[in-house]
Amino acid sequence: MAKDLKGAGILFDLDGTLVDTADDLAAAMNHALAIEQLAPVPVEEVRHLVGHGARRMLRRGFEVSCGRIASEDDLDRSLKNFLEYYEAHIADHSRPFDRAVEMIEAFRERGASMAICTNKREAMATLLIAALGLSELFDIIVGADTTVAAKPDPAPVLLCMEKTAARRAVFIGDSDTDIRAAKAAGLPVIVADFGYGPLTLSSEATATFADYRQASAQIESLLIG
Repeated sequence: MAKDLKGAGILFDLDGTLVDTADDLAAAMNHALAIEQLAPVPVEEVRHLVGHGARRMLRRGFEVSCGRIASEDDLDRSLKNFLEYYEAHIADHSRPFDRAVEMIEAFRERGASMAICTNKREAMATLLIAALGLSELFDIIVGADTTVAAKPDPAPVLLCMEKTAARRAVFIGDSDTDIRAAKAAGLPVIVADFGYGPLTLSSEATATFADYRQASAQIESLLIG
């Protein structure tokens, strides 16, 4: 019989870890760039720009599109256009990665709490999860603007632990940012090798995984001990 997991927590990064959001983020970025009369950025390039917030993503988008350093006015204007478009199209193409939802449901049935710890704005993360019909699966959603600092600062991770009352937990991410945040908070971290990265610190992670069936076994081992 599977062991009860009450008091255990599983914390997820969002973009590139739990949900494949690249197509919708690319569409929003390219909408904002088009208004500036700039060339679109390919989706595959956008995948590597995700994870540090929309403003930083747009700054890099300007550089990739036209080789220009965006001014603060450029970024203010483009961020507004990006967010308006993204809010209206947040789940046109975004979907959870295969078997992620089934894994979450199985661990929840055993009493584990679930949290999202993302560098997306909290309101946008909440909207995305709702649009995907996943709100009931998560006890808390912590975004880049929920605490005083975003990942890789440990503050968002520690808030997830506090709000779920988890006594032990595993962090699931896809990037160096996630590895640094989890380690700073004292949590084991497993990383998706199919995510958006950058992932140069995989040797510092507790483990890596190629799909959520593999992740499920790793989480089980870490939580049961």
